[in-house]
Formats: sequence, structure tokens, C-alpha cells
Amino acid sequence: MLRVENVSYSYDGRRGAGDVTLRVDDGGALIALAGPNGSGKSTLLKLIARVLAPQRGEIVLDGRSDWTAKEYARRVGYLPQESEDVFTMKAIDVVVSGRAPYLSRFAFESESDYAEAEKALALCDASHLAQRFLDEMSGGERKRVFLARVLAGAPRLILLDEPFAALDIAHVQQFSRLLREIVDRTNSTVVFASHDLNWAAAYSDRMIVMREGRIARDASPAEVMRADVVRELFGFEALAIDGWLVPNLQR
Repeated sequence: MLRVENVSYSYDGRRGAGDVTLRVDDGGALIALAGPNGSGKSTLLKLIARVLAPQRGEIVLDGRSDWTAKEYARRVGYLPQESEDVFTMKAIDVVVSGRAPYLSRFAFESESDYAEAEKALALCDASHLAQRFLDEMSGGERKRVFLARVLAGAPRLILLDEPFAALDIAHVQQFSRLLREIVDRTNSTVVFASHDLNWAAAYSDRMIVMREGRIARDASPAEVMRADVVRELFGFEALAIDGWLVPNLQR
């Protein structure tokens, strides 16, 4: 489905991504993009989403790199980190705006578009939020609405940048399990960035660990969630207990 070939991008001389190469095959998978802050996770997602254009290298989707913006948006959905802006708008109207790639110029959403929006809300266990306004919701509820907006466009590849940010631990667990369920129900592939190793690994099929703008490890969660790997990649001592990492507090 997706090939990233030797892609690089720098911000005013500071490397965001350097010679990144990876492949994402078709068929549902939940892929965690892990790494410390500043490691290049957000930059890589923006490059795949075409928010940024590679300064070197190529991104190929289904054998092509020449998709129009609307064609690409039908296949790849992107949810950036949530902004602080909360506006007064009903959830169903937010979600149906995800149908924009399927509308002709100046066209309005049809009944079938609203049906797709309702289906997306249901996938996110958020049907009860349809008629509520965003500024009346908790952060976790808003995240479900914005995820439903992405799903309303029926993309095969979904990119999420730090979807667990600002959630308490109970909502992190709920949201990470929700991502697993979406992959299983829709056979889409979800790639999500997270600096929390435990929740990145919890339900994922694959972990891609970035460090200093490059891919440092691409393996199964079991192969990443080991004390020696964490020491090598993150520089801290941890204990691996039943697939979860805890700090090693020995003094």
C-alpha cells in the first residue's frame, strides 16, 4: 500500500526526518510510531499525510506518487494533535465534514454523507454525542468525534498524531482499545504516534521507533519492549514485566 523511500525533511537546518525508508502493506494493522519528543514522529506523519513535501526521497501510495489532493484524501486520513481551540459546533456536523473529499465543488452533504457520518460515530462508540456541541464535551469525547471525522472519509490508511495526549490513564486505555477495534472492524491500517511506550505497545501489531529523525527499530512490540532495547534507544533503565515497562528504581 505505502512505500516511504529515503525521505528527508529539515526545518531551517534542523533535521526532522532523515533518509527514512519504510513499507506499510495492505490489510488491517495497528502500527505504533514511538520515540521521545523531537525524534521525528510528527514530521514523518505530516510527510505521509502530504502536509509537508519531502525535500528528498519519495512517498508512493498504491504504486503512485502523483495523486491529486482529493484522491489522496480519500485514501489517507490524518488527525493532527488537537489544538486548544474548541468551537461551538455539533458533533454530527464536525464528522460529516470528513466527507469533503467526495463532494464536488460547492456541493452540500447529502443524506448518504450524513449516514456515513453516523456510521463513523458508531464505530467510535460516540453515537450519543451526535447532537452535542464540542464545547460541551470532555477532551476524550472530542477525540472520539475528531477520529470519527477521519473515519467518515473511509480511508484505508489512518494517521494519528499523539491521540493519547492530555487523556487520563482510563481514557488512554479506552482510546487505545478503540483503535484496535477500528482496525479489526474496518480492515484499515492505523499508524499512531505516541511517546508512551506501554500504551503504544498494548494493542499494536508493530512498533516503529524513531530516534533523531531516523528509524531506530521496526519490530513487533515483544521485540521492542525489552529492558536492553529501551536502554539502547531511550537511555534509561527499566524492568520488563509481562510486556510492560516500569522504571528500575534501584539505587
